[in-house]
Amino acid sequence: MNVHTDPLVDDYLRRLDAAASALPADRREELISEIRDHLQEALRQAPASDEAAVRNLLERLGPPEEIVSAATDPAPPGQVAAPYRETNGFAIVSALLGVVWFAGIGSVLALVFGYRACQEIKRSGGRQKGMGLATVGIILGWIGIAIMLVAVGSGLALFAASTGTGTGSPGPGGTPVPVFSSVPAPSP
Repeated sequence: MNVHTDPLVDDYLRRLDAAASALPADRREELISEIRDHLQEALRQAPASDEAAVRNLLERLGPPEEIVSAATDPAPPGQVAAPYRETNGFAIVSALLGVVWFAGIGSVLALVFGYRACQEIKRSGGRQKGMGLATVGIILGWIGIAIMLVAVGSGLALFAASTGTGTGSPGPGGTPVPVFSSVPAPSP
């Protein structure tokens, strides 16, 4: 809605709208509304039909492109916005495999992906994060390997204990008698 009738102001607002076309619709409307309100307030205080006053007002505002540029800057002048840091994918996979385990294979893969993630994160120069996830994956990978080794060792020990001592106490005459034999031992 144009309350004013000054062609210079109308032209300025058209240029502002064109320059702001890259902004999201709600932000563009908000910006144009703020500038329009500012112009209307300033024109109420200026002498009626004074073209020089309108030109001065528009010059003080600056070119529409500069206004749009200032509206798109995310950080105020003098402040640097923190860059977006993505989480390293290998770090995520390492932590997941360390938790899931997959009968030992997951632990080995957690170690491989965890160490690879650490190398990539260090080489990224701060562009990637996830060192904690990679460390968790490495620790869980080593714990999984230790559990797997204990389980295999225990299994082998139980297997050896059950099959390695297949004879019972010696029978008469010192001959060992098989534990699971269905044939009676000969008498002397």
